[in-house]
Amino acid sequence: MNNTPLGAAVVGTGFGLFTHVRALRLAGFEVRAIVGRDLEKTRARAAPLSIPRVSDDLPALLADDPAIALVTVATPPHAHAAPVLQALAAGRHVVSEKPFARDLAQARDMVAAAQKAGVVALLGAEFRYDSAQALLARVVKSGAIGDPLLFHRIYQQPGDQTAPLADWWIDADQGGGFLGAFGTHMIDQVRATVGAITSVSAILRKLATGRPAMTSDDYYNVQMRCANGCAVVIEAAMCLPGPFTMGTRVAGTRGAAWIQSGAAFGEPEQVWVQDADGARMVPMPAELANPAPEPFPVADLIQSEMDRWHTQGFDVAPYAKLFAQARARILGLPDPLPDPPADFADAAAGQAVLDAARASAAAGQWIQVEAA
Repeated sequence: MNNTPLGAAVVGTGFGLFTHVRALRLAGFEVRAIVGRDLEKTRARAAPLSIPRVSDDLPALLADDPAIALVTVATPPHAHAAPVLQALAAGRHVVSEKPFARDLAQARDMVAAAQKAGVVALLGAEFRYDSAQALLARVVKSGAIGDPLLFHRIYQQPGDQTAPLADWWIDADQGGGFLGAFGTHMIDQVRATVGAITSVSAILRKLATGRPAMTSDDYYNVQMRCANGCAVVIEAAMCLPGPFTMGTRVAGTRGAAWIQSGAAFGEPEQVWVQDADGARMVPMPAELANPAPEPFPVADLIQSEMDRWHTQGFDVAPYAKLFAQARARILGLPDPLPDPPADFADAAAGQAVLDAARASAAAGQWIQVEAA
């Protein structure tokens, strides 16, 4: 394999620092810089991870360091467009976090800029490389359960209704809410597993009484219709008292497949199939197996409930696989895995579904998903 070192810069000192930096290094990138709004704060946060350079000016950084081939953007969603467009204007490859944009119009601008730049431009949909989710998608797409009829995903956690969250998470105007932060992963998983989404009907609610200033949702229930006729229900709650609940099932014309989850988030998961021959576990291919998560090692940088979520390490191995896919494409090599990463076209299509879900919740009716 080509061992050419590639330089990377990370924009964002929260999730970017906790996850992107570690995953980039695992994927063979040299993290040359991190970019934040507050230079002194960024310097203090970068030091424990031995990141050699900090900046509050991405265009100047890129002009000064031609060895930076990839820019990863991990700012709040309403602030993705500026660094993404700056990186593309400088001819750099980009991986942008999700939710991708403020809205579909902004997403289209970023897609057009990426097409014009002719670079690798991917979405941070790292859970395409979660072991169980990746295997479930392979099983369904292989035709093992026939044509998909129903995709069902439920996730309910008790949570802490008073723990501090980042400003953008609680502010609907900044693209916040659990649908944007977590549901976008599920929207991408639906698209990657059963296909394009054509219409949605959504319920968005705030259940946490301990966050009176919160204007965004912490609960969603979204029904979807897919182009191939598959029906979808995704539901998740960030702070719903009671036991933790998680499950993913896909029913088809010849059987069903599901993820057998543990009693708590992060416990080992299995993929099962049931058809005319009965129920059986599907062996996990070696290339999809991920190592056990390693918590972020610098406790002093963990300051909020979101930080706690993002420092458990569950994202690191899937993100390393995503970055390895990006690295191979930058170098003109075959993808290490046959499971394609989400690109900017996928990102815009997911944004169209997200916009439609929010419009549906506001109107109380089914909404057609715009073509991205």
